[in-house]
Amino acid sequence: MRSLNWKLTLALLLVVAVSVGLTAYLTNLGTTSEFSQYVSQGRLSYVEQVQETLSDYYADTGSWQGVQGLFGDLPRFGTYRLVLADSSGLIVGDTDAEWLGKTTSQIGLVDPVSVVVSGQEVGTLYLVSSSTWHGHGQGPIAGDESAAQQPLTGEEQDFLDRANRSLAIAGAVGAAVAILLGLVLTRQITRPIRELKKGANRIARGKLSYRVKVKSQDEFGELAKSFNSMATSLENSEEARQRLLADIAHELRTPLSVIEGTVDAMLDGVFETDAANLRSIKEETALLTRLVADLRDLSLAESGQLKMEVAPTDLVSLVQRVISQAEVIAQQKEITMSLDAAEKLPRVAADAGRIEQVVANLLSNALNHTPPGSSVAVTVAPADSLPGYQGSKEDVLISVADTGEGIPPQHLPHIFERFYRVDDARSRMLGGAGLGLAIAKQMVELHGGKIWVESQPGKGSRFSLTLPVSGQA
Repeated sequence: MRSLNWKLTLALLLVVAVSVGLTAYLTNLGTTSEFSQYVSQGRLSYVEQVQETLSDYYADTGSWQGVQGLFGDLPRFGTYRLVLADSSGLIVGDTDAEWLGKTTSQIGLVDPVSVVVSGQEVGTLYLVSSSTWHGHGQGPIAGDESAAQQPLTGEEQDFLDRANRSLAIAGAVGAAVAILLGLVLTRQITRPIRELKKGANRIARGKLSYRVKVKSQDEFGELAKSFNSMATSLENSEEARQRLLADIAHELRTPLSVIEGTVDAMLDGVFETDAANLRSIKEETALLTRLVADLRDLSLAESGQLKMEVAPTDLVSLVQRVISQAEVIAQQKEITMSLDAAEKLPRVAADAGRIEQVVANLLSNALNHTPPGSSVAVTVAPADSLPGYQGSKEDVLISVADTGEGIPPQHLPHIFERFYRVDDARSRMLGGAGLGLAIAKQMVELHGGKIWVESQPGKGSRFSLTLPVSGQA
């Protein structure tokens, strides 16, 4: 049995059966006991009232003469009959007038209730059930204690049976209603699970756009929201994967097409096999090599498997080396570079090669997007020098600011995504593959730092990153 619906239904049936059965059994016992006690108390009370009436009668008349006339006026207690015998055992009163003149020994009456006047027993009283009397020596007798111990009469037992049947019917109806309501509730409970199962099957078959309808605010509603969130994440991941594959194929196709075209032209005699054409092939090969290396670094960084060689690093000296390496390009473009470094900055636990790669990438982007005659400013300072900085006061800030064309606001949220370009044609012309900022982001985050960009179109951009002194790699 694999269906959760059937499991819940059978569990419900079992609970209802046990609960109703136990309740009915205990109710039957309680009802029988209480009814028997009620009847017994009624018998005793009736006998005591009759006993008092007969004692008053004897006290007034001094004998039992004419007492049979009193029996005709006495109230009856169900089907019971009253029998009165004098002190000699002669029956002088009988509500049925059947045993008058006979003795109690002849009838077989025992355990009487004494009728006492002035401390002297003047007679005995018997309460006999007419419905259960079967002849001589078999009549149930009522006394002070025997009246409470007598079995129920047929009428009393019939009444009790009817009451118990009514309880049984009520229990059965209640159980049926409980089962029906339980079945409805069970379907309500299992319906969202079936919907989630349906959704999971759709997702497994590749229909990542499928979403489960959220119809409640309970735990199932929260589960449906989580499922939809997971489906959205999977859909976004799949779209990103497809875009990544398309971008990689495109990036590889361009240099390969150049290489293939150049080689074919050389083989056909269109191009000469000279140093210039071979240099073009070498440049495209270098571009492919750099692209593959960047993809490998990015993949390792995202999976946390990139090897890091962490050591105490002087960021000021590191930035100075990068600026020195870029000085030739800056001079060729007539761009002025400046460094504003704070004194006595603490050393940062970092992989110097990886951080140097990040700074070189930021500086290269700044030089590529800054027009001739402008400037690029690099700053190394405590991170708490930034207004409103929320990180540790010991973090160190590196920022690279250019005076280029800036970045439109709609592009800022995507600037650190792989293969993302603000100006696709210009970036390809400059030889970029759109991976530099994505790699920089991963490298900084591997060190436990943060990287962000601030820009205004026409006024330039500022890329900033912070690194913790202790390091996180």
